[in-house]
Amino acid sequence: MVALIKGLGDLVYRNGGFVTSLKSFGDQHLAYDLRRPFEKYDRAHIWQMDFVSSVDATKPLDHELHVNNTILRWVLVKRPMSDKSAAAPAAATQAEAIAQPPR
Repeated sequence: MVALIKGLGDLVYRNGGFVTSLKSFGDQHLAYDLRRPFEKYDRAHIWQMDFVSSVDATKPLDHELHVNNTILRWVLVKRPMSDKSAAAPAAATQAEAIAQPPR
């Protein structure tokens, strides 16, 4: 899990952005089962990464989240910039992901 999150943070950095916060909510019991062919998940590791980047920098991140088999669900949310990140000429973005728990 650490390598996955570090790789996504590096991807944000390589595309001109920077990570402002990272929250891990740990392994959680899901409200409903997530299914894939021949697989069913009722628990997952949930985390949130806030970062500042240009809108174009979210495309490679969205692609990486899509092709990674350990990520079950993800959401990228564009938010207005807060005063803390006003120095950067970019939009604040938030990524939330649900990943398979380690077995």
